[in-house]
Amino acid sequence: MKEIALEILLCIIAASVIMVIHELIKSIVYLCVRKVQKQPASHNNSILAIWRYIDPLGILLSVTSFVPFSKPHLFRIRDKKTNMILGITGFSVIILLFVLSTAVLKTGCLGMDRLFSSGGIKAHVVSLFWQYMAVLSSGMFIANMFPISTFDMGLIIAGISAKYYLSIIKADSLIKLVFILALMFDIIHYGSIRLLRLILW
Repeated sequence: MKEIALEILLCIIAASVIMVIHELIKSIVYLCVRKVQKQPASHNNSILAIWRYIDPLGILLSVTSFVPFSKPHLFRIRDKKTNMILGITGFSVIILLFVLSTAVLKTGCLGMDRLFSSGGIKAHVVSLFWQYMAVLSSGMFIANMFPISTFDMGLIIAGISAKYYLSIIKADSLIKLVFILALMFDIIHYGSIRLLRLILW
């Protein structure tokens, strides 16, 4: 029972870390882009209110399906270039988190090799945390491939064409249904686990 509670806690912590990093970096990039464009940044609340990036439903799905998604900051983005930059940034952040976590697990970088070889509860907890980081970041990457308007792919589509973006908004219910079915049948988690096994073994 204690082991299960520990794993759930580590899963929630890892999911929260991924959500916060994903959205915080996108928010920083947004502010930088608007500054370069000499445009006022249109948003509600401070970007440093990091708890706002943690989506309760995303946490629930992290524990049940290993597929987190974060709560985006409430920006009002009108130009295609900014949408494209934010979409690419979101995917890049997830990829970097996945690469970092798999590198830690496979090579023991960041001094983790000594910790992992020492054994004990601390090594077990840290190893589990990085395993969840790898699984959840890969799950989040696959989830963001769905063309849902607030996901990274949705931002990229908005950056390509307003017409295409309008079409995914019109098909929002159907796309979300496909997404829910993918979660129910564990397709996203299965794909991320296969990817991890391919890399780590």
